[in-house]
Amino acid sequence: MIHDSGVHYFKCKKNHEYAVVLDAAKYEVLFDVGMNALNDGYMREAVSSFASSLERFYEFFIKFQMKVSSIDSDLVDNAWKLVSNQSERQLGAFSYLYILAFNDLPPELSSDDRGFRNKVIHKGYIPSTEEALSFGKVVYHHIMAVISEIEDKYGHDALYDFYTTQTPNAQSSWIVSESAKSMNASCTSNGTCVRDFESVLNMFRR
Repeated sequence: MIHDSGVHYFKCKKNHEYAVVLDAAKYEVLFDVGMNALNDGYMREAVSSFASSLERFYEFFIKFQMKVSSIDSDLVDNAWKLVSNQSERQLGAFSYLYILAFNDLPPELSSDDRGFRNKVIHKGYIPSTEEALSFGKVVYHHIMAVISEIEDKYGHDALYDFYTTQTPNAQSSWIVSESAKSMNASCTSNGTCVRDFESVLNMFRR
């Protein structure tokens, strides 16, 4: 079971308290939830989790751009409150900040992908395995494309420094941590945390 905080406190038989921490950003956790739902046969839940992962990545990117622009953290928090309950405003903020950062239009879901997402989430459509997997792949590629742009412009160290501010912290002397499987901005290979989708699929295959 995954708690929203990412921190789970336990006591052993000798009454020692320790914490198990899912050391991952929210968008990474949600994508893992989607992959697990896919494996377990819950296709609507998989699509919903993939869609939520993308929205939480928009939030991650927005706050990252505020950080590298040296905007005061309190101002960032107060500004986020204005859009926190409105996904369209978040998408707009993401789009314009992406243009400012990279002088190009951001990757976005196609009208067909948006229609599919809305049909699943709002109209109760139960997708096939192939449809859910295809949507997850689209979301994964969108997120990885932006991560790659961040690494190219700012370097992985800047990404990682911000990433650590977005992961859970536990108040315990004994801590066991676990990273997300599908995405992990703390893990690099050849200077990047970007992996191909097939390698992610293989990690979740049973």
